[in-house]
Amino acid sequence: MSTMKRVPTVLAAVAFMGLGCATVSQEKLTSTEATARAAEEGGAREHPKASFHLELAEEQLAAAKKLIDGNNREVAQAERYLERAKADAELALAYAHTAEARAKAQAAWAEVDGLQKGTP
Repeated sequence: MSTMKRVPTVLAAVAFMGLGCATVSQEKLTSTEATARAAEEGGAREHPKASFHLELAEEQLAAAKKLIDGNNREVAQAERYLERAKADAELALAYAHTAEARAKAQAAWAEVDGLQKGTP
């Protein structure tokens, strides 16, 4: 077979191999990392439930990073880890915000109670 006849075959094989290579989007990775960072900065480490979910998110993020450059099956697993990590980070942030709001509400109720007891 001449070289000219092989070119389309080689190009087709290269294109086919390119289709089989899955990658995790940098946007998904960055978004997940940002959500975890927001949870940490939002005080998640200070509240037990929030801290637990933040730790889960960090573990899943680390696991995803190990698999990102792997084969298709590993990349698919990395995608799932990133999805779970993002969900846990969002949950950690929600728990932290809820705990902060609850603390503020309790302080307000204590102030109201003090004012009521202080008046005749």
